[in-house]
Formats: sequence, structure tokens, C-alpha cells
Amino acid sequence: MLKAKLRDQLDPFLYRTSLLIQRMGLKPNTLTFIGMGLNGLASWALAEGEWLQGASLIVLAGFFDILDGAMARNCNEASSFGSFLDSVIDRYSDLSLLVGLLIFYSQQGIILYQVLMGLSLMGTALVPYTRARAETIIPQCNVGIMERPERILLIFLGAAIPVIMPIVVWILAIFTNLTVIQRVLYTRRTMEEEGLKK
Repeated sequence: MLKAKLRDQLDPFLYRTSLLIQRMGLKPNTLTFIGMGLNGLASWALAEGEWLQGASLIVLAGFFDILDGAMARNCNEASSFGSFLDSVIDRYSDLSLLVGLLIFYSQQGIILYQVLMGLSLMGTALVPYTRARAETIIPQCNVGIMERPERILLIFLGAAIPVIMPIVVWILAIFTNLTVIQRVLYTRRTMEEEGLKK
């Protein structure tokens, strides 16, 4: 939801930028990999406690994440494989940021936050999985309060304002897994309403 709203506001700029990038000979998939690389650098920065650098890289990576899809749409280069690849790369990007935070708290020797980061990793991995699995049974399962844009925004805010990062970690640990539960319950309820076999 957050990503859709942001993309709507940026559409005119994204349209012009995507045409310019196309003239440079770059492809949407190239932008996808650039975004992943930037998230990898952001992960390293978070692991080192370089919060401002991490926040800056997360913003830049997010721009490429939005731009690759805009370029695919605006330049008639959208493909099923491109969409699939983008989804896979997004998972690497998401999890790499959390791994960076896990390394940071491991270096600090704070066991509680290591556990919370472990829970965040599990929840983050399961949020898209439950949707993909549910949508083999029901038409759509995009419910939940902690989708990818919300998670990235939280990590960015935590890096930009380091004093709130512990709060961010708690929110991620709780609400990613709550989103998984929401999707499980929604799937069950939808199946019951549509009379599908459980």
C-alpha cells in the first residue's frame, strides 16, 4: 500500500527518468541488481554501526527498487521473468538488512536483540511466503500491517535516528510475525466463506 502511494506521487518523475535510463542502454533487471548491491552496502554499514551511511544507502536502494518497475512499465520491457526476478532480489535485499542488524547486535553481545533479530528474519521470510502459498488456494492474500515498504521504512528510520533502533527491532520482531498470522487466518476464513476444502 505504501509503495503504491509513493509510486503514484513519483510517476511523472519516474517516467522521465526511466526514458533517460533506457537511452543509456540499461535494462530494468540491471537496476534491480544495482538496488540489491546498494542494499548489501547498507547491510554492511548497519553491521558496522554506520547509521547515517546505512540510512542513505537504504534510500538510494529504494529509489532503484521503484525505478526498475517504472522503467519496465514505461518502456514496454515488462516480463513475467523480470517480475519474478525482482521478487527474488527483493527477498535478498530485505534479509540482508536484517542480517546487518543481527551482526551489529551480535558484536555488541546483546542476546535479547539477537533473538529479536532472529524473529524478525523468520517473520520477514514468511510474510511473502504465506502470501504466495495462500494465492495458490485463494485469489488474493495481501492483508497484513507489515509488508515490505513498511519494513524498509522502519529500518531507515531506525538508522536515521539511531536512538529508536531498539524500538524498531521490537516492532519488526512482533509485527512481521503478526502479519504472517493475519495471512494464515485470512486464508482460512476466505476458504470457509468460499466453501473450499481445508
